[in-house]
Amino acid sequence: MTKRWTYAPEGSPEAIAALTEELGASYSALARVLVQRGMSSLEQIKAWIPGTPLSAVDPLRMADMPQAAQRLAQAREQGERVMLFGDYDVDGTTAVSVGKLALERGGWTILTYIPDRYKEGYGLSEAGIAHAVASDVRVLVALDCGIKSVDLIASAQARGIDVIVADHHTPGPQLPPALAVLDPKRSDCSFPHKELSGCGVGYMLWRAAYQAVGLDPNALHDLLDLVAVSIGADMVPLVGLNRAMVREGLAAINSQPRASLAALLGNRPAGHITLQDVVFAIGPKINAAGRMRHGHLAVDLLTQPQPVLLEQLSQDIESHNVERRSTEQGVSLAAQAQAALLTHRTGLVLTGEGWHKGVLGIVAQRTVEAFYKPTVVLTLHEGLYSGSARSVPGLDLYDCLDASSEHLIQFGGHRAAAGMTLKPEQLEAFVEAFDQAVDERWPLEARQPRQLVDSRARIDELHAPLANLLERLEPFGMENEAPIWGLEEVELTQVRTMSEGKHLRALARDPHTGTTLPVIGFGWGHMEITGPVHLAVVLEWNIFRGNKELQARILDLQICTPHGKE
Repeated sequence: MTKRWTYAPEGSPEAIAALTEELGASYSALARVLVQRGMSSLEQIKAWIPGTPLSAVDPLRMADMPQAAQRLAQAREQGERVMLFGDYDVDGTTAVSVGKLALERGGWTILTYIPDRYKEGYGLSEAGIAHAVASDVRVLVALDCGIKSVDLIASAQARGIDVIVADHHTPGPQLPPALAVLDPKRSDCSFPHKELSGCGVGYMLWRAAYQAVGLDPNALHDLLDLVAVSIGADMVPLVGLNRAMVREGLAAINSQPRASLAALLGNRPAGHITLQDVVFAIGPKINAAGRMRHGHLAVDLLTQPQPVLLEQLSQDIESHNVERRSTEQGVSLAAQAQAALLTHRTGLVLTGEGWHKGVLGIVAQRTVEAFYKPTVVLTLHEGLYSGSARSVPGLDLYDCLDASSEHLIQFGGHRAAAGMTLKPEQLEAFVEAFDQAVDERWPLEARQPRQLVDSRARIDELHAPLANLLERLEPFGMENEAPIWGLEEVELTQVRTMSEGKHLRALARDPHTGTTLPVIGFGWGHMEITGPVHLAVVLEWNIFRGNKELQARILDLQICTPHGKE
């Protein structure tokens, strides 16, 4: 599907010229992007790169943090059992893992609990609270969940369990009646770092608890590798405190990686691990445990000190990930075959019997990528349809489902992703209502996918010294995306395909100067190159078997026509 290119607004020419002079004339392409992003001097850049150090952050500024820290201090003093309850995804399992490692090291008695994805669903569960009661737990810390579990937390408190919520999701109209509710997004919370991961909120709590019992919170720095995994996987902004924690976590992964993370990273070259490597190599494997078996496998792996057991756990999780990929592929093929027949629909609802619940969200996302339409994927199980939905950029999926909710038993989620349950007899009405809701809320002009490009560039502007400087601006991610450059009307020479025709390698050549740059296009092997092309690329190093080569990775490729960009 052809994308329309949208260039970011140009910054002030005077500011670009001034920054180019500071950086050096050969870095003019970078100067254009940095000025766009609000950095117009070398001094600003140097101040921004490290982020906000932990030494400058006071976790006690978070609403209810003093109460939470003191209650954990009391639990340690009295030898009370503390249960760490977390979601089954990457953020939840890393939050529980970091908490277990931190508190056991500090002298607390810890139990961990991850709900069963299929029996209990997301968030706090009655089964989890019952287990806490049966285990004589006195303090329950809900990590990456709990902010809307008003009734369940009231029940736990009534049964003699003090609940501490450590969440990062937007609160509802009523806060739960917990002993302490830690959430930077509370309207009355003065903690300045609002966009932490769930694991990040938990990490602030463990630092505060250490302070409360006279331990050094800096002793927890070695756990920032796991915090970095959560930040990358949960797509929170890579600025400020998050940026500092990820930088320190990545430094640890590259210098002396935790054995469990090293096992999950596989054969990636030591010393060159990026946040993208962490997200794509570790995140799916951790998620696979919860999708295909149970999320507690991930916690067991991340907290396992014994090499023999660690090896077995990593093999188990790897096998679950292989199973997940195979299952996902089968369901995706069936779902997309349906989607291809629904060209008249603005919003897609795809159904199957016996489709694995654990892969429906991934399948929905793959379908969105293939058809650029908001997609609901449902499976029929035990007499009910249940499933997941994913949206396109700019369309509020939750709003669309809310408008269709009379045909649903229940639903929940946010703008980009959601889940729902409905009766078979409601299906047809839901299909029509969802399609209408999407059609009403999704403007016609927004229905063509777009490729954001930061700035036009010449091939001679994208060179090795620039790639080296870009490494200093990492980690790249939300609110600090890797710069995307538009190479217009370039030639592709020495074109070849890889991986049975799936991928493309070539040299991009400036027809005016003859300057060349190696390019790689994952998934672009099918393109028939018939003349000059426009390329949207990111500049990076390709490190393979000890060799380091400059390359541009293709995000979009278009045969030159008068249209396609704006």
